[in-house]
Amino acid sequence: MAEEKAEAKEMFRQTARKYLLWCANEHIEFRIPELKSIAAMFKIPIKWVEKPKEDPYVVVEMGCEKEARKLMSRSMLVRSCYEIWGQGETEEELHASVKSVPLEFIQPHITRDKTFKVRVETFNKTLKNTEKLKKIESFSYLPFEGNVNLRNADTCLHLIEYYGLHPNIVPEKPYKIFFGRWITDGQRELIDKFSLKKRTYIGSTSMDPQLSFIMANFAQVQAGEVVVDPFVGTGSVLVAAAHRGAYVWGWDIDYLTLHARTKPTRHSQKQRAAEESIRSNLKQYGLENQYMDVVVMDNARPFWRGAPYVDAIITDPPYGIRESTERVGTFKNLKVNEEGVKQQVPAAQHFPSKISYSLSDVFRDLINFAATHMVIGGRLVFWLPVFREDYHEGLVPSHPCMELVSNCEQVLTVHSSRRLITLRKTRHPEEGETATATVTDLTAKFREKFFQASHMTKEERANMKCLFPRDKRGQGLGYRLTETQTKHSGPQDGTSGKAASSSTDMPVPETSTSEQRNNCDGSLLTDNSECHNELEKDRSKEKCNEDSEKCTLSQEEEQEGRREDTSGSDAVQSAV
Repeated sequence: MAEEKAEAKEMFRQTARKYLLWCANEHIEFRIPELKSIAAMFKIPIKWVEKPKEDPYVVVEMGCEKEARKLMSRSMLVRSCYEIWGQGETEEELHASVKSVPLEFIQPHITRDKTFKVRVETFNKTLKNTEKLKKIESFSYLPFEGNVNLRNADTCLHLIEYYGLHPNIVPEKPYKIFFGRWITDGQRELIDKFSLKKRTYIGSTSMDPQLSFIMANFAQVQAGEVVVDPFVGTGSVLVAAAHRGAYVWGWDIDYLTLHARTKPTRHSQKQRAAEESIRSNLKQYGLENQYMDVVVMDNARPFWRGAPYVDAIITDPPYGIRESTERVGTFKNLKVNEEGVKQQVPAAQHFPSKISYSLSDVFRDLINFAATHMVIGGRLVFWLPVFREDYHEGLVPSHPCMELVSNCEQVLTVHSSRRLITLRKTRHPEEGETATATVTDLTAKFREKFFQASHMTKEERANMKCLFPRDKRGQGLGYRLTETQTKHSGPQDGTSGKAASSSTDMPVPETSTSEQRNNCDGSLLTDNSECHNELEKDRSKEKCNEDSEKCTLSQEEEQEGRREDTSGSDAVQSAV
């Protein structure tokens, strides 16, 4: 028996440690790709133990605590990391799991010279203090030797209970229970530190700080690298990249935006301050040394030398919604093609006028620039606006020298969204190799489709919601769309049943019990029952209104008939 226990302890020491990554309840499609990008950047081997689609946690195996801290040093979507001491679906399973852990694994953290505290956390349910105290006392079998310190303890133990995602359907018992030691928190505090409300210079299209840091993680930005933003705007992306130690620069065609001469976007601000600029934003956070410069330049006419010297390109091209898509050119020089159609061709000489810059040309020029000027292994991260009804994987721009790393969706409206595309350069381009941006037909009129919601009826809007499910966090879930299309129409030619928005190197996991549970939650249904209920309610209301109008008309007709009868009888009586 002693030999078996010794062998079990030795096996436990040799096995990798399990860690619970408790995630923020937003941007759920970005979680796994962000963790994969950070792990690949730091060369951290990760084994995915539990990778739910929507549950706000991930269970992974890593070699040591140092790797876990390194992973959390960049993550924006993970709130906290815990070393798992036990887990289960019931309290009995949890305590059995904790008791099965060798004492040598727990003992170093609860010795006499170390203070400790135990904290109870719940997701989607509030417990009374008496209930929390009872749960804490259930761990009395652990050999605690140190003193309790609730403010600054050396060892912080957390009991986390997960009660699902639906706020109106809270079970009596939790779906999942975790118990472990707190390791470290993610980088969520940067959201408040770099908030746009506190920033010196912002515009109507300034990127949210959380998304800016997520883009920097997708691009694997590290200290000493050169990062470029070809559509720099007010420089929000540059701030995030500079905070990670990169040297940043960029360009934009809008002279007024680069020099902070546009109309102020803050409600209380009447005019721009003299100190407002992109440089002032980096100076505000002590990052002025990382700032190279910004240039007024047309992205369609770059004048940089054709050599690979850029480590990463992070950008958010204009969609034509808040900012117009323009390039230098003129409509005067029109060339007639073989079909007899006039085409707009930019003149060879310089002229100050501008012409429309189609989204197809925007992404083609962007990817061609990345293929030429980015080093091998460098990453291009950009947003692609799409109309959800027309989207398919073939619309993602591509290049022979670049491979797709991840493709994540952020919902904008009922009918439109934007996808964060990450491409990695694998080799230098040969002569004649150019980007293929097959988005001309679907995104050329993206601006018109974006505003079509104002012309949609209630039934059209409800049907659109049914086709493109959207959870209470406003996130688009690509696998739901695929499952719904497969369920109703079956797989189409050239498409598969995999999630359109999942990372390319991410295997599609089999349906687990947690996924089945989530499909039972009211806010996570994949069928169209909710939408049909809304339609039925609207139709019933309309029917009731029509019935009430008919009843009112019939009553008025009866009253008029009675009046005619009484008037006729009065006439007869007078005649007699």
